Amino acid sequence: MGSWKQALSQFGSNPEPRMPGPVKAMLQDNAEEGEGQAPVAMLEQLRLEWGRFLDHLSKKGMQVLVSHLHVSELISCSPRGVVELGCCRKFSFEELLHDTAMLEAEIAAFYSLPLKLVVRYDAARDACTKEKSIFTMFQELSDSNEVVRCIIREFGGELVY
Repeated sequence: MGSWKQALSQFGSNPEPRMPGPVKAMLQDNAEEGEGQAPVAMLEQLRLEWGRFLDHLSKKGMQVLVSHLHVSELISCSPRGVVELGCCRKFSFEELLHDTAMLEAEIAAFYSLPLKLVVRYDAARDACTKEKSIFTMFQELSDSNEVVRCIIREFGGELVY
Protein backbone atom coordinates (compact mmCIF):
# COMPACT_ATOMS: atom_id res chain seq x y z
CA MET A 1 0.00 0.00 0.00
CA GLY A 2 2.90 2.36 0.68
CA SER A 3 4.52 1.78 -2.71
CA TRP A 4 1.60 3.16 -4.71
CA LYS A 5 1.52 6.27 -2.52
CA GLN A 6 5.22 6.82 -3.11
CA ALA A 7 4.85 6.33 -6.86
CA LEU A 8 1.88 8.69 -6.98
CA SER A 9 3.64 11.38 -4.95
CA GLN A 10 6.67 11.19 -7.27
CA PHE A 11 4.40 11.42 -10.30
CA GLY A 12 3.03 14.81 -9.27
CA SER A 13 6.23 16.32 -7.92
CA ASN A 14 8.77 14.96 -10.36
CA PRO A 15 10.58 18.00 -11.86
CA GLU A 16 12.10 15.92 -14.66
CA PRO A 17 9.52 15.46 -17.41
CA ARG A 18 9.41 12.02 -18.95
CA MET A 19 10.19 11.93 -22.64
CA PRO A 20 8.80 9.39 -25.06
CA GLY A 21 11.33 6.69 -25.99
CA PRO A 22 11.88 7.73 -29.64
CA VAL A 23 12.47 11.37 -28.68
CA LYS A 24 14.90 10.40 -25.93
CA ALA A 25 16.83 8.13 -28.31
CA MET A 26 16.90 10.86 -30.96
CA LEU A 27 18.30 13.38 -28.47
CA GLN A 28 20.93 10.92 -27.21
CA ASP A 29 22.02 10.13 -30.78
CA ASN A 30 22.37 13.84 -31.47
CA ALA A 31 24.35 14.46 -28.30
CA GLU A 32 26.85 11.73 -29.16
CA GLU A 33 27.26 12.80 -32.76
CA GLY A 34 27.34 16.55 -32.47
CA GLU A 35 29.32 17.18 -29.29
CA GLY A 36 31.22 20.41 -29.76
CA GLN A 37 29.98 21.01 -33.30
CA ALA A 38 26.45 22.25 -32.68
CA PRO A 39 25.16 24.18 -35.68
CA VAL A 40 25.12 27.61 -34.06
CA ALA A 41 24.64 29.26 -37.44
CA MET A 42 21.52 27.19 -38.08
CA LEU A 43 20.10 28.08 -34.65
CA GLU A 44 20.80 31.76 -35.28
CA GLN A 45 19.07 31.54 -38.66
CA LEU A 46 16.03 29.96 -37.00
CA ARG A 47 15.99 32.68 -34.35
CA LEU A 48 16.30 35.46 -36.94
CA GLU A 49 13.31 34.15 -38.87
CA TRP A 50 11.26 33.28 -35.75
CA GLY A 51 9.24 36.51 -35.84
CA ARG A 52 8.33 35.97 -39.48
CA PHE A 53 7.37 32.39 -38.67
CA LEU A 54 5.00 33.60 -35.94
CA ASP A 55 3.51 36.15 -38.37
CA HIS A 56 3.09 33.35 -40.91
CA LEU A 57 1.16 31.28 -38.35
CA SER A 58 -0.98 34.29 -37.42
CA LYS A 59 -1.95 34.80 -41.05
CA LYS A 60 -3.02 31.16 -41.17
CA GLY A 61 -5.39 31.82 -38.24
CA MET A 62 -3.35 30.08 -35.54
CA GLN A 63 -3.34 32.93 -33.02
CA VAL A 64 -3.72 30.64 -29.99
CA LEU A 65 -0.66 28.65 -31.03
CA VAL A 66 1.26 31.88 -31.65
CA SER A 67 0.40 33.15 -28.16
CA HIS A 68 1.85 29.94 -26.69
CA LEU A 69 4.95 30.28 -28.85
CA HIS A 70 5.51 33.85 -27.60
CA VAL A 71 6.30 32.46 -24.12
CA SER A 72 8.69 29.94 -25.65
CA GLU A 73 12.21 30.22 -26.98
CA LEU A 74 14.43 28.26 -29.30
CA ILE A 75 17.04 26.57 -27.12
CA SER A 76 19.10 24.45 -29.48
CA CYS A 77 19.30 22.78 -32.84
CA SER A 78 21.21 19.54 -33.35
CA PRO A 79 23.11 18.50 -36.49
CA ARG A 80 20.30 16.06 -37.28
CA GLY A 81 17.74 18.87 -37.30
CA VAL A 82 16.18 18.37 -33.86
CA VAL A 83 14.98 21.78 -32.69
CA GLU A 84 14.52 22.15 -28.95
CA LEU A 85 11.84 24.62 -27.87
CA GLY A 86 11.82 25.71 -24.22
CA CYS A 87 8.54 26.84 -22.72
CA CYS A 88 8.28 28.76 -19.45
CA ARG A 89 4.53 28.35 -18.86
CA LYS A 90 3.11 24.98 -17.88
CA PHE A 91 -0.20 25.50 -19.70
CA SER A 92 1.54 26.63 -22.89
CA PHE A 93 3.90 23.67 -22.64
CA GLU A 94 0.97 21.25 -22.45
CA GLU A 95 -0.76 22.89 -25.41
CA LEU A 96 2.41 22.91 -27.51
CA LEU A 97 3.08 19.29 -26.58
CA HIS A 98 -0.41 18.44 -27.81
CA ASP A 99 0.19 20.27 -31.13
CA THR A 100 3.80 19.15 -31.64
CA ALA A 101 3.16 17.19 -34.85
CA MET A 102 1.30 20.06 -36.52
CA LEU A 103 3.85 22.62 -35.33
CA GLU A 104 6.71 20.41 -36.52
CA ALA A 105 5.15 20.25 -39.99
CA GLU A 106 4.67 24.04 -40.05
CA ILE A 107 8.28 24.68 -39.00
CA ALA A 108 9.64 22.24 -41.58
CA ALA A 109 7.52 23.80 -44.34
CA PHE A 110 8.36 27.40 -43.38
CA TYR A 111 12.12 26.90 -43.08
CA SER A 112 12.24 24.36 -45.95
CA LEU A 113 14.36 22.07 -43.78
CA PRO A 114 13.68 18.57 -42.42
CA LEU A 115 13.35 19.68 -38.79
CA LYS A 116 12.04 17.70 -35.83
CA LEU A 117 10.64 19.45 -32.77
CA VAL A 118 11.09 18.68 -29.08
CA VAL A 119 9.18 20.84 -26.57
CA ARG A 120 10.64 21.21 -23.06
CA TYR A 121 9.15 22.74 -19.92
CA ASP A 122 11.48 25.14 -18.08
CA ALA A 123 10.22 25.03 -14.49
CA ALA A 124 12.97 27.30 -13.16
CA ARG A 125 12.09 30.08 -15.60
CA ASP A 126 8.39 29.58 -14.90
CA ALA A 127 8.94 30.05 -11.17
CA CYS A 128 10.91 33.28 -11.58
CA THR A 129 8.45 34.83 -14.06
CA LYS A 130 5.29 34.28 -12.02
CA GLU A 131 3.36 37.48 -11.54
CA LYS A 132 3.03 38.62 -7.95
CA SER A 133 -0.02 40.28 -6.51
CA ILE A 134 0.24 43.89 -5.42
CA PHE A 135 -0.09 42.74 -1.80
CA THR A 136 2.84 40.35 -2.14
CA MET A 137 5.02 43.05 -3.72
CA PHE A 138 4.04 45.50 -0.95
CA GLN A 139 4.93 42.91 1.71
CA GLU A 140 8.32 42.24 0.10
CA LEU A 141 9.01 45.97 -0.17
CA SER A 142 8.06 46.57 3.46
CA ASP A 143 10.37 43.73 4.52
CA SER A 144 13.35 44.97 2.52
CA ASN A 145 13.06 48.78 2.51
CA GLU A 146 13.73 50.78 5.67
CA VAL A 147 11.88 53.87 4.38
CA VAL A 148 8.71 51.90 3.70
CA ARG A 149 8.97 50.27 7.15
CA CYS A 150 9.28 53.73 8.73
CA ILE A 151 6.22 55.03 6.84
CA ILE A 152 4.18 52.02 7.91
CA ARG A 153 5.32 52.35 11.53
CA GLU A 154 4.84 56.15 11.78
CA PHE A 155 1.76 56.66 9.64
CA GLY A 156 0.12 53.25 9.68
CA GLY A 157 0.52 52.78 5.96
CA GLU A 158 -1.76 50.19 4.41
CA LEU A 159 -2.39 49.09 0.90
CA VAL A 160 -5.87 50.45 0.12
CA TYR A 161 -7.37 51.10 -3.28
